[in-house]
Amino acid sequence: MDTFSTKHPLLFGAILFFVSLLVAGLLMGVIGAFGFPSDLGTVVGRVGVAVVLVAVFGSCFHWERSFSGLRLALPVLVVVVWNVVYHLMAGSEFVAASALPGAVLLGLAPGFFEEVLFRGIVIDRLRASGKSDWYTLWASALLFALVHLTNAVGMSLANVLVQVGYSLVIGLLLGAIYLKSGDIATVILSHAVIDISNQVFATQPTQSDAPMIVAFAVVLVIEAAYALWLARRNEQKA
Repeated sequence: MDTFSTKHPLLFGAILFFVSLLVAGLLMGVIGAFGFPSDLGTVVGRVGVAVVLVAVFGSCFHWERSFSGLRLALPVLVVVVWNVVYHLMAGSEFVAASALPGAVLLGLAPGFFEEVLFRGIVIDRLRASGKSDWYTLWASALLFALVHLTNAVGMSLANVLVQVGYSLVIGLLLGAIYLKSGDIATVILSHAVIDISNQVFATQPTQSDAPMIVAFAVVLVIEAAYALWLARRNEQKA
């Protein structure tokens, strides 16, 4: 497995993602069969798979560096603030207080699952294959963006492009933070906070007007610029 994963790290990452997604779906089905809510199944499925990945690929992670990169992750708050402002301007309402713990868990689960896989394992395999950090950043972010096309079923072309663009920028941002710090805990937390800032709203906006799209584009450009600046700075110091 190590030989294949270092010779073909992106293919390995893609296969691992879809296998993990399948296993998470099976776990979700098992939870549902016992009459538990589907949201609980989603959380248990993704967190359960992530825990297994951490156990199997333990050498990829350096937990002793946990939260050492928090300062680097502060620009993530720009995305979080944008999400909250966007929902409020679109008229979305917060979930009921009783549903808040569930919303937080639904935000944490994909952050744990996806960061363990894409930042922890894929970046480790790309580095082990001899790729530069610059290549590793772009390759892992592109893979992260492309697998999010699985969320685009039934979307318009414009929404698909937004989904891919958004995922690419988030992949660059979290990847740059991880490459600089080696801190998987911080990128998990950062991803989770971004997702939670969406989950705490009871309804999701269905469309955006031109000014909102432009504002969103500005946010993405700011975050992408920071990610590339951080990556270049890290490369110069290497």
